Amino acid sequence: MAIGELVRAELARHDWASLRCGCGDDAEHLPLMFETILEARTPRDMIGYTLEDHVELNGTLFPCSPPAVAVILAALASGPSPLARGVLLQTLWYMSGCH
Repeated sequence: MAIGELVRAELARHDWASLRCGCGDDAEHLPLMFETILEARTPRDMIGYTLEDHVELNGTLFPCSPPAVAVILAALASGPSPLARGVLLQTLWYMSGCH
């Protein structure tokens, strides 16, 4: 799937390098993760690119989490592939503390 303008705008709107990520680094790598997930055609295409432990870790959210939600909502509004949709909805589920 091509990444829509709404998603690109949301990714560009945030200073990811200034936000702390759940992995312990800054969140500068999150746009690449989102792009890879949204462009993946198979689960294999996503290997190594996950939002787990980056935007949520054991019920804990991080400074990068609110901007990540904005990107996820933009992506869902853009009609992602069923594969990407599943990953994004699962991420929202985990972030809401319902896992």
